Amino acid sequence: MAEVAADEGRTDQTVDSAETAIARRIGFVARPVRGLVNAPHLLVLVVLGIWLVCSFTYAVLEDKGPIEGLWWGIVTGSTVGYGDFYPSSSAGRAVGAILIVSMLVLVPIAIGHVIANLVFDKESLAVATVLEDVHARIDRLEHLTLASLEAQHGREWLAERLAEHQAADAATTDVAEQMLAMFAQKSDDQDRPGGPR
Repeated sequence: MAEVAADEGRTDQTVDSAETAIARRIGFVARPVRGLVNAPHLLVLVVLGIWLVCSFTYAVLEDKGPIEGLWWGIVTGSTVGYGDFYPSSSAGRAVGAILIVSMLVLVPIAIGHVIANLVFDKESLAVATVLEDVHARIDRLEHLTLASLEAQHGREWLAERLAEHQAADAATTDVAEQMLAMFAQKSDDQDRPGGPR
């Protein structure tokens, strides 16, 4: 029984170390991809860059002109594939494969960003309008309250109270910033290989 338990313990350790190694490798790739996917302008630049580089590389490898290379890049990257131009060398086919795979992955993500920005949410606009109105009313109330307190207690008394409240707000802000830093640290720990599951 003890031997079986020891074997299970070694197996669990091996599985844990393999999971950690895989998480480390995936994290190495996932972080930059996540950053790229969430930066639409950079994503568009990367898509255009890949298309131009692959098109001109194809033109050089296959002894074609730059216009033919760009045409091949559009047709191949969009996966239409008319067949009027195609690579005959292995290196040209590798460039074509890189172009096709990268466009199949990146272009739908870029299209998703465009569509998300075109969709108009009436409820969100209504909520934003109400919030603006509430902020304006709060500003007016604050102004009236401060004027009333100054008239009732004097400017010096009001200045002292405001200083006290600003100090309390600064302390609260520090606590809020500490909490945000703590959550950011937990998020980073979860992204790291071997972090909490």
